[in-house]
Amino acid sequence: MSVGDIIKMQAFLVAPEGEAVDFDGFMKGYSQFFGTEEQPNLPVRSAMVVDALVNPGWLVELEVTAVRP
Repeated sequence: MSVGDIIKMQAFLVAPEGEAVDFDGFMKGYSQFFGTEEQPNLPVRSAMVVDALVNPGWLVELEVTAVRP
């Protein structure tokens, strides 16, 4: 399986204390892997701002669903 097999993504984003969520940074990372000439597929996605994740050092957690062709 590869990144192109991902059909759904949920992104949980945390803002560093006193700052806004870096959605532009998230999209820069997302755009490196999805919707490119090499890998044109775009999974449906949701982005949610949360207060914290299980690991307090994380700012992003991704949950993906992939389908084997």
